[in-house]
Amino acid sequence: MHKYFFSIILALILILISNQTVSLEKKKFLSTKYNEVNVRKGPGKNHYVTSVFIKKCLPLKIISTFDSWVKVSDIEGDVGWISKSQLSEKKCGIIIKETSLHSFPNIKSKKSAILKKNLLIDIKKCEQKWCKIKYKKFSGWIEKGFFWGPN
Repeated sequence: MHKYFFSIILALILILISNQTVSLEKKKFLSTKYNEVNVRKGPGKNHYVTSVFIKKCLPLKIISTFDSWVKVSDIEGDVGWISKSQLSEKKCGIIIKETSLHSFPNIKSKKSAILKKNLLIDIKKCEQKWCKIKYKKFSGWIEKGFFWGPN
């Protein structure tokens, strides 16, 4: 009975761990959770820090995972490893070309702001060609091709 109970507990733990890995692998982007996040040469604290991201909500493309580490690349194509604890599933993007913020997902809709290159935006939801975003007090729609990040 005791052996059977521990076998079930072990099986449940393995299922939960594998589900977390699969769910992370389905995602293409994560973002930095804090204003200071270390990027390492390899997956583990025994690997040296190659750089430090100093912005919260910086979008990072997932390349692969290993244990509690994620190999990512940034908008510049720089690659490194970050602990999962330092990453968030919050959808963020970086404007790559100046664009207008529209009231509706339509090029002819009212424009409420101009978004300059390199601004960090919060991505609220995406449809076929447009994403609803927020930048500071502004909220509206931009076409997908104007930012780097999840869509």
